[in-house]
Amino acid sequence: DEVFEKVERHIIAEFDLYGFKFELSTTLAVTVCVCIAIILLFAFLTRGLKSDSTPSKLQCMLEWLTETVSNLCKSSAGHHGKAFVPYIGSLLVFLVVINISALFNFFPFFEIHPPSKDINFTGAMAVTSILVVIVSGFRYKGLKGWAKSLADPMPIMIPFKLMEYITKPMSLCLRLFGNVFAAWIIMELLYAFLPIAAAPFSAYFDIFDGVLQGFIFSYLTIVYIGEAVE
Repeated sequence: DEVFEKVERHIIAEFDLYGFKFELSTTLAVTVCVCIAIILLFAFLTRGLKSDSTPSKLQCMLEWLTETVSNLCKSSAGHHGKAFVPYIGSLLVFLVVINISALFNFFPFFEIHPPSKDINFTGAMAVTSILVVIVSGFRYKGLKGWAKSLADPMPIMIPFKLMEYITKPMSLCLRLFGNVFAAWIIMELLYAFLPIAAAPFSAYFDIFDGVLQGFIFSYLTIVYIGEAVE
């Protein structure tokens, strides 16, 4: 019963603002805390970077991460890829930390659950990414060019290509939610019934799967952007 109680979305506080009811859920609280932690962490990690001397191991690691994201964007979005490196890099780091946030459950007063097990969170991330795809298409092709691409290679494709702007975010949303939610359920059951054997499985379900799903979401996003701008 305790496992299934944790599945429910928990509300920390409720308040009214100009007649509208707002809820502060654990999903929102953890998401805000992760955003703040990432900003502070990278502000600390990048404060000593230098371009006129031998880079440190930390700088080499950060440069490798940036170069990896840059190559991913260039391979998927062509010569427009460089413009999307900041977004895809931020998205990748954010989702990886979000997905493995359950590892930081050492606060006695607050239990952390990965926000990506909440379909509201994954839905919001998917909508954000598809909006970036649409705006990018307008930016690099113009409204006329974007509309023309819907009829490529023939006008009969228009309804199917328009439908993609619904199916693509649904796919992003459900893939991230389903994988993280399933991994989280498995780990909770292991912690409840086989706590001694849970640690090895945590390396896969909490870490590897979380990193993998963050990468897949980011990779599919830049692929969709590449389709829109090329």
